[in-house]
Amino acid sequence: MTLVRIMYSASDVETLLTNKSSSLVIIDFSAEWCGPSRNITPFFGQLSQQYNVEAMPTFVLIKNHIVVATVVGANREALLAAIQSHAPPAPPACNEGSAKDVPILVKLMSPFTNPSIVKVSLLEYLDSTQLNCLNESDTHNIKGILGNKILNTGNSYLESDSDEQLLLNLHFNQAIRIRSIVIHTADASYAPKAIKLAINRPALGFEDVESATEPEMAQIIEALSPDDIANSRRISLKYVRFKSVRSLHIFVASNQGDEEETRINAVDIYGQPVETTNMAHFRATEE
Repeated sequence: MTLVRIMYSASDVETLLTNKSSSLVIIDFSAEWCGPSRNITPFFGQLSQQYNVEAMPTFVLIKNHIVVATVVGANREALLAAIQSHAPPAPPACNEGSAKDVPILVKLMSPFTNPSIVKVSLLEYLDSTQLNCLNESDTHNIKGILGNKILNTGNSYLESDSDEQLLLNLHFNQAIRIRSIVIHTADASYAPKAIKLAINRPALGFEDVESATEPEMAQIIEALSPDDIANSRRISLKYVRFKSVRSLHIFVASNQGDEEETRINAVDIYGQPVETTNMAHFRATEE
């Protein structure tokens, strides 16, 4: 189990370290250094000097206000080994208080950024074990574009099978807030046109969505812009309906060129993680 928290100031981090002294806190020093990210430099500078951070990404593991380990670079194996070495033993069962001392991952954000509009890709929170798509082609399936939990930039694509419709079922290992999505198709005529979005449905079939309307569907988009699809532009959603999402279901009803097949080269989801227990990690612990 892991809790995720987004912080905007050094004082927030210090308060967390004081209140959760018995927990293992992992501070993620990483950033996308685009033009607007210059605002974050003073914040990172203050903390990075305090913890001797000289490269990004750097993960600093702290317990009882003491740095117990530092992992430099995107080394998943080294980070996992460090967490396992310093995290408290897993609780025997999921009961009240069992999440008291679970590791806490702190993601640092610029203090000049409004928390309500922070948008990051949420693909890393996909539960790949539950990733599936109805009416997908055997040779061009959803695993090819989302199985690695990163934006697909290769030649793989998802393609429908018997007709133009698709039903993508995306489950997440913790609750997320979604503000926008990206759907990209290289060939415009095969790109999705009309879509319906549903959330938090344990099981969903075509019969559940074909005639469904809002609010049963979280949002219906009658005609996606071909330019948005071709240029991977973000499609804004009705944020109030996507504030606590455990699963997102994307029903593609038609495509731009009335083709027999629909294709999708890439999907991305933008928003924020909700501070909660990572259930995928919990299931692994229980097993």
